[in-house]
Amino acid sequence: MRREFRTSLRLESACEFPAVRAATLTVREWLAEKNLPEADLGGWELALVEAVNNAVKYADDKARQLPVTIDVSCGECDVEVRITDHTAGFDWPDEVDLPDMDSESGRGLFLIKSLTDHVSYLRHPGENVMVLRRARPAAASEILPNVSHLQNRLAEAETALTDMTAELASSYESLVALFRYSSELGAHTDLKDFSQRLLKDLMQIAEADCAVLRLVSRDGKKLETLLLLPGEEKNLLPPVALTDAFASVEVGAAHNRQDIWFGPEEPLGKTDPLREVMPVGLGICHAFHVANQLVGTATLGRRLADRPFTAAQVNLLHTFVDFLAIQIVNARLLDERTAARVTRRELQIAADIQRSLLPAKIPACLPFEISAVCQSALQVGGDFYDLIPASEGALLLVIADVMGKGVPAALFAAVLRSTIRSMPQLFDQPGELLAAANRTLFPDLSRVDMFVTAQIAYLDPHRQKIISASAGHCPLLVWQPGTTDATALGESGFPLGIEPLTRYTQTETVLPANAAALLYTDGLSETRNAAGEMLSEKNLLRFLAQTAAQTGEAQAGKNFLLERLADYSGHAPLADDQTLILIRHRL
Repeated sequence: MRREFRTSLRLESACEFPAVRAATLTVREWLAEKNLPEADLGGWELALVEAVNNAVKYADDKARQLPVTIDVSCGECDVEVRITDHTAGFDWPDEVDLPDMDSESGRGLFLIKSLTDHVSYLRHPGENVMVLRRARPAAASEILPNVSHLQNRLAEAETALTDMTAELASSYESLVALFRYSSELGAHTDLKDFSQRLLKDLMQIAEADCAVLRLVSRDGKKLETLLLLPGEEKNLLPPVALTDAFASVEVGAAHNRQDIWFGPEEPLGKTDPLREVMPVGLGICHAFHVANQLVGTATLGRRLADRPFTAAQVNLLHTFVDFLAIQIVNARLLDERTAARVTRRELQIAADIQRSLLPAKIPACLPFEISAVCQSALQVGGDFYDLIPASEGALLLVIADVMGKGVPAALFAAVLRSTIRSMPQLFDQPGELLAAANRTLFPDLSRVDMFVTAQIAYLDPHRQKIISASAGHCPLLVWQPGTTDATALGESGFPLGIEPLTRYTQTETVLPANAAALLYTDGLSETRNAAGEMLSEKNLLRFLAQTAAQTGEAQAGKNFLLERLADYSGHAPLADDQTLILIRHRL
């Protein structure tokens, strides 16, 4: 008895659609080298695609960490393929018949059985093996082609597949498109363009007239429109809040995790945004997730209600959006990782700059006591303050808020600090000092569309006065002994960087013994409570009066004021930077 010579191939693929597709193409190329005819190669490729796709589709999170194994054995008489997966498995039916047209399952098994001579399914806990076997036609050099036999086989195949020809063609077309896009994704930088081409293919294959693709916003609170086909009237489709499950069918699908159909019997709600952009007779909305997290929704519509979507087309919609969800998440993760690295470095640089701007210690200015603090809502903010000793024991106080965050804000804060410190001859004239600083900074600020609000105060210990001027900043607050209320003083001119020749009015105020004054940024007056109500300047004046009445030292007063602000906000994290300079006159 002659011993049959067999060759074999073993492939281990990651449990992902692109990877298993690549593996099936490798098997096809290997079988082509064994001189299998083109018809057999096509049959094996289609059967393997169905088998390995199921191995990926029904894998849970744990199974996706394990490979899908393909073992191929080719002999002179037959070809055998074994696919090993790690899904929960299923019970192979006694009879594999052609399913109904509207059935959403069973076509894959029928296709596999039709394309092979023998199928067996070995189910084991944690591992399953599907064995496919098909006879190998004799080589052309050994026998003449049996035309009659080939015609009979072709007739049998055509009879078995007549009812599903259109759907198989559509499904195969969709698989080809998905695998083509998968191979492009690594070099594709425009996710919107990629999604648009894929959505157009989906509409064509599913015979849809219009489609809407929405993605969850970065904060996870609403659905935002990415694509609206065939037109681009995106402005007609505003975002919808995910908190309102009845706002639209899209939010309903996201909450229920089920497809929602709409048509003549179940029309869109009168307030549903889709009514304005999707005048359809029939539609379906599908929400898609990755790792149990909502990614977005896809909605298809047809103008005519007498042609319902088939089960195969619904499956195509699911396959498309599941594939697209993975690509969207991967693209976002890549963008986030890149942005995070850049942001971390930028924030570190800005934080270093900001720390260098703040005074290392508070200069003495007897009989006044000074206490100051700068609290950033983020790692880096736009607030800063400075305390500069002047002649004859006086002190120049500077508080500012640069528009924006990060390195640009920190750099302009540093430039403003250097500019003010370079003009000591104007320290006792805050109005003139602000005007000079504005003329110096205007070209650079206007070029980048930025501005700075600032307040400068000259504290004169000999005359016991404070002379102040404001460039679009919060007013100076003063509490005088013997009064119950604090007062806001001074006029506010344009912020620095708005007009090059702005003049600033300065105000002189006497600070007798026990008086208190406060320079601050808007992060204090705009503190919000749990109900979203802003503190306001009026209430901040009241807090300053309480601070002056209940504390004597500047340090204690600063702490008392910060506690009142924290109590008002419910000790919630800061929503904006908070910077203040508190002055107390003590004998």
